[in-house]
Formats: sequence, structure tokens, C-alpha cells
Amino acid sequence: MKRAGLTMAVSAFLTTACNLMPDFVLDSGHLPDQWRNAEHGVTDSPIAPGWWQTFGSQELDQLITEALQYNNDLAAATQRIEQARAQTMIAGAELWPILGADANMNSTHNELGESRRRSGNVTLAYEVDLWGANRGRRDAGQARYLSEVFAREALQLVVMADVSSAYFALLATAERKRITESFMKNTEDIMLIVESRFQAGAVSALAVAQQQTEVANARANVDLVTQQQALAENTLAILLGRPPVEFNVRRQHFSDLTLPVVPSQQPLTLLQRRPDLRQAEMSLQAANLEVGIALAQFFPRLTINLDTLLANPQPAGVALAMAAGLAQPLFQGGRLEGGLASAKARNAELVERYQQSLLVAFKEVEDAAAVRNHSSQRLQALNEAVTRAREAYIIARDQYRVGAVDYQALLITQRSLLNSETAQVQARLDVLQALVQLYRAFGGGWQG
Repeated sequence: MKRAGLTMAVSAFLTTACNLMPDFVLDSGHLPDQWRNAEHGVTDSPIAPGWWQTFGSQELDQLITEALQYNNDLAAATQRIEQARAQTMIAGAELWPILGADANMNSTHNELGESRRRSGNVTLAYEVDLWGANRGRRDAGQARYLSEVFAREALQLVVMADVSSAYFALLATAERKRITESFMKNTEDIMLIVESRFQAGAVSALAVAQQQTEVANARANVDLVTQQQALAENTLAILLGRPPVEFNVRRQHFSDLTLPVVPSQQPLTLLQRRPDLRQAEMSLQAANLEVGIALAQFFPRLTINLDTLLANPQPAGVALAMAAGLAQPLFQGGRLEGGLASAKARNAELVERYQQSLLVAFKEVEDAAAVRNHSSQRLQALNEAVTRAREAYIIARDQYRVGAVDYQALLITQRSLLNSETAQVQARLDVLQALVQLYRAFGGGWQG
């Protein structure tokens, strides 16, 4: 009967509790139905998890595998997840009773000598979650933990995209170096022709000086591109978590890379496909719970002590013990009001940040698609331009050799060839990097 009375009294009080945690409603605002720059229409086909393999580079595959294993930023993000996991355990601990023990040893002296007496005490206390605040702390901790998990997934996509872009930039720089070295060789060959014709009196010293200038500029350009290649290698090494001095890549030919077709995803699916948006959602969910936790601080807190209940298990004793453990906040000097206002403002801030993150996600898709589309068209035109510029240079060089055209015509064609080939490499690089950014903007094959 005593135990039944105790159970009924505690149960009756607990049933009067209510949950002050607000419901979480994610407001995504207006979502577009289609993309402005979608090239191949919209599909629900998932992006392959190993999307970088569509570029046809085994070396890139190896580099990304290494980056995912050794990148320092990813390793740091993993430790942030562990921190969040530990904080979640701490936040959920308040839902469990607190068990403590203490022991005493007393020494006494009498006629028969010294005697010792040991005594111990076990305490058990439990805070009743009257308003759902403790559950809210647990759930908020879980949301923050998931936020860190999604943050690492988002960072992983960034690392994969950065490694791909850096590798393509390195290949493009190597290709530009090949072009500038070929151009320097051409200027040196032309220099021999100009000097021969100068010795024969067919051209003036001005033509010799101009061609010497072209040779010197070509050599300077080779040195510049060599410097850019070294910087590109250093950038890629850091992404792999390696010192540049230990880094070396085989570097396949730039033109051997495949230009894949990226399936355009539905705009609505970005909410689930992009881990950075899921991260923002989890942060917002935690902030929403913080509002309820701050509101619960205005209401009484009940802590039940098992020792007190067992000392007087009668209904009156139970009621007295519960009353003794009931704490009601009175005047706090504005602390509670300030805490609630701060939690509401934080929640409102994260709502705006989520909306902004969503807009940025849409912009990233549109930007990457626009660059992909227009760079592809520019690349096609430049492919034709390079072919014609190379033909024109060969014709001008052969005709200049026999005196059929003047030096200025030859100079124009050799410069045109260099400019066309350099622009062609840049356009192809723009397409490749736009494809990488499009993969990343669509979530990169990540499955949430």
C-alpha cells in the first residue's frame, strides 16, 4: 500500500506536466520548378557517388581517394563530430537519475583500544522533466551533432571539388606550358629565317629587332607558366595533406579528359541532396528547441530525492517531499526574459541564414550551368579558330620564307596562333571546372 501510494502520487504529478518545446516547421519559401540554364532538361536520376570518375582520369581517382583519407580539414571536422557526440551525451544525461554515494570512517578510543566504524550513504535524485526542457536539450544536442555530421559531408564535397578543379588547372597549366614552349620554338625558327633574309638584304634591322623581341617574350612566358605550374602543384599537395616537396603527379594529357554530361536534378531535391542545407536545417532545429528550453525556465522545476520519499512513503509525505523539491523562479533581474529573447533572436537569425543558404545553392547551380553552357559554345568556336590559325601560320611562314608576304603578316599569324591556343585551353578548363561545380552544386552524389 505504501509503495502503491507513492507510485500514484508521483504519477499524478507527472501527468500534469506538459511539453513547451515548439514544433519545428521548416519554411523553404518559394522553390523554382525548373532551372534557367538547364542544358539537358531535369531528371530524377541520381548522381553517381564517384562522380569524378566520369572525367576519365585514373590519376584523379587516386588523388581524391588520398585527399579523403589525409586532408587535414576533414580530419578536424571528424573531431568536431566527436565533440558534438560527447555534448549530446551530456545533454541527455539530465533525463536520468543522479546516483551518488559517500562513505565515512570514525575512530574512537576506549579502554579496550581503538575501534573504527564505517558508514555509507547512497543518494538518488531525479529531476522530473515537467516542461520537456530536458528532452529538448537532448534533442537539441542530437540536432547539433547531426549538424556537424552534415558539415563534414559538405566539406568532403568541397574537398573533392577542390581537388578536381586543382588537378584540371594543373593539367591546363602544363598544356599552356607546352603551347608556350612550342611558340618559343617557332619564334626561334622564324628568327633564323629573319636573320638569313637580313643578311641577304631582303629585310631591315627593324624586322630583326621585332623578332628578337618576340623570342624574348616567348621565353618569359615559358618561365611564367612554369611558375604557375609549380603553384598549382603546391595547391594540390596541400589539399592532399602532403608537403609540396614530396608531391609529384604524372599529369595525363589535358585533351584526354572526358567532358561528361551532368544530369540536372529537380530544384526541390536540393533540400535533401545538399549536406550544407541539411546542416543549416539541423542548426535551425536546435535553435528552435532552445526557444522552448528558455521558455521552460519560467516554470517550476521538480527534483525528487529518493531518500526523502522512502523516509515517509505515505501520500502526505510524498506530497511534502515533492513540495520540498519544487523550485519556482521568482525575480531574476531580467535573466529569464533576456534568455528567451536571445533564443528567439537566434532562431530568427538562423531562419534568415537558412533562406540565404538556399538562395546561394540555387545561384551556384545556375552559375555553374551558365558557365558550362557558354564555355562549351566558346570551346567549339575556339577549336575552329585554332585549326584556322595554325593553317594561317604555316602558310605565312612558308610564304615569308620565299618573300611572298611581309614580316608583319607573319607576326600577326604567329601571335594569333598563340592567342587562339591559349584561349582554347582556358575555355576547356572553364568547362571542366564548371562541370565540377555543377556536380558539387547538385550535392555531388551524396545520399542523405
